[in-house]
Amino acid sequence: MKALRKTSPGVGNVELCEVAEPEIGPDDILMKVYAAGVCGSDLLIQEDRHFYRAPVTLGHEFSGIAYRVGKNVTHIKEGDKLVADIECGKGEWLGVTVDGAFAPYMRIPQHVAYRVADHVSLDHACLCEPIVATQHLMQERAQVKVGDDVVIVGPGPMGIMAVQFAKLCGARRVILIGLKSDEKRLQIGRQVGADVILYSEDGPAQAVMELTGGKGAEFVLECSASQEGVQHAIDCARKAHEGPGGKGVIVFISLWGRKITVNLDEVSLGQLDIRGSWSWNGRETWERAVDLLNRGVFNLDPMITNHYTLEEWETAFANLRAKQDVKALIHPNGRGWA
Repeated sequence: MKALRKTSPGVGNVELCEVAEPEIGPDDILMKVYAAGVCGSDLLIQEDRHFYRAPVTLGHEFSGIAYRVGKNVTHIKEGDKLVADIECGKGEWLGVTVDGAFAPYMRIPQHVAYRVADHVSLDHACLCEPIVATQHLMQERAQVKVGDDVVIVGPGPMGIMAVQFAKLCGARRVILIGLKSDEKRLQIGRQVGADVILYSEDGPAQAVMELTGGKGAEFVLECSASQEGVQHAIDCARKAHEGPGGKGVIVFISLWGRKITVNLDEVSLGQLDIRGSWSWNGRETWERAVDLLNRGVFNLDPMITNHYTLEEWETAFANLRAKQDVKALIHPNGRGWA
């Protein structure tokens, strides 16, 4: 079968290769891949700015059907719709260090597999991993509270998902910041619930202060992976120059892959809390995310902006870099078969 692989270390070295269909053991599932999302992390691996272990088949956001199950698999049966936690062992990540979903079939250990309800489309199920990551950063690493003003810097897939999650958590107002070149993405953010759109080039901190009565936002998410975005996050957060502090929380989920320069004075003077968010709380987070997916609480269709075949991967990667897509799905077996 054909698979999109990082073939060796270094910049580039991503190509379609002929590989054997995965073999499964008694505790594994062979999944027929329906969709695999193109993530910014895939681009960083191509650029050699993200951890990986080559050679490896990429693709860590995915959905599919249980095609064959090992004899010890008890909670998944052939024909079930599937998603899976990509953290499949200590230091082992599906689609990053272990073969992933940019291929017609992939092996999934049963302990990380989750069945999704029959009524859930596999296009929507492919966004379960971003739902998991958003659940972790907005509820587990830090919490959006009812009545909070929320600023989200960066209108990519995580930012747009976070807009919806913040509203679900009871945010008073959600402010989405992006570049003027992000107009298409910003309008999708507005469509799914952003109350205010601001442009990075216009110095958004002043507008945030005016909107919040001079206080700033209680919760800020930085997911732009830009130096300017980090500065916006610091400048827009609610400061506490006196007293106990802890008024403003900033959560980072970006990877920059390079050094950046920002003014951190207000982190100290304003007593800001900064928290990183990368992983999740294992089964607890995934079960909650699958429940949210099954209950249909998110408007996912506007986020899925394109569909590609596996052979069109270069176009898919290029369009994501050019911000022509929010979330593009690659269909290694062709679209519409399930």
